[in-house]
Amino acid sequence: MKRRDFICGFSCLLAGAAISEIRNKAANKKTSYPKLSDYPELEEGLGSINIAAASHCNLSCKNCDTFSPLSSSEFVEYEQLKKDLKKVKELAPDRDIHIGFIGGEPTLNPDLTKMMKFVNELYPNSGKSILTNGLLLDRMSEEFWKEAKKGNYSFGITKYPLNIPREKYEKIAKENGININYDYPQAPKLYDLNTHEVIDENYNQEGFAWSKNILDLTGSQDYIEKRYTCPHKGIITYTRGNLYYCYVHAHIKSFIDYFKVNIPVTKDDYIKIAEVKDIQEIDKFISTPKPLCRFCKQCHNTCYGGKPLEWGFSKREITEWTMG
Repeated sequence: MKRRDFICGFSCLLAGAAISEIRNKAANKKTSYPKLSDYPELEEGLGSINIAAASHCNLSCKNCDTFSPLSSSEFVEYEQLKKDLKKVKELAPDRDIHIGFIGGEPTLNPDLTKMMKFVNELYPNSGKSILTNGLLLDRMSEEFWKEAKKGNYSFGITKYPLNIPREKYEKIAKENGININYDYPQAPKLYDLNTHEVIDENYNQEGFAWSKNILDLTGSQDYIEKRYTCPHKGIITYTRGNLYYCYVHAHIKSFIDYFKVNIPVTKDDYIKIAEVKDIQEIDKFISTPKPLCRFCKQCHNTCYGGKPLEWGFSKREITEWTMG
């Protein structure tokens, strides 16, 4: 789902400028790194949790940041989530942590409504959001919309260039006072959802530049430097009972398994909530460089002088996620 640009598109531009400045300094002093105090979103600790409710998706977008076209069906389990969020609440009872549901495609999870209800009860005053492609919203239950209204959920929906009737869920959302925020990838063509065929050659939808997050299979990136300038920083993602520094780390297992590449995911790259003794452990985890960042350029191809890509359906080729 390239709708991650909805979260981090602007920060990617800032990160690019910061990386350039750091490289200039590093030419004179190789050990010169940014200071943690210059990045308050890291210094302040855990302020949000993005729950990867499903690793897979009902679309298959090329260059998907979460590798959904490569993923097998994997859901966050309701009982596990309850246990882990209760633990976080006990560790930091006074923090109003923002809870977001992301994917893959979160609406594929059959327990999504139950999860929303639990989150509403545990964090009644916190911000809440759902990032979705919207394909299933016209099939969601009355209970789903009830919990969305109760929790004052904000919906981020990417308007992919597909012939999707959105009027039904827009009407339901409006009736329930739900705020829908659309983002639009640049797209010259309109596609049929079912056949994947082009049905309008002159669609020309304006929006954010479609691009790809680039992996470095050699593992040669300076992960200490990039820890502070990465556009993904602060997008803490939950799945499998663990917290990951970002959604790329949370889902990279799909890429590794599909292409059989040697990218090690170590115990330093995630933190298991069940084993945490105090909230400072999580805060320290967020502010500490991750070895896995050695395999990620942590910037979209447009940051390296590349041209925006044309949105399309994935062919599951490794070059969709690498420099090739």
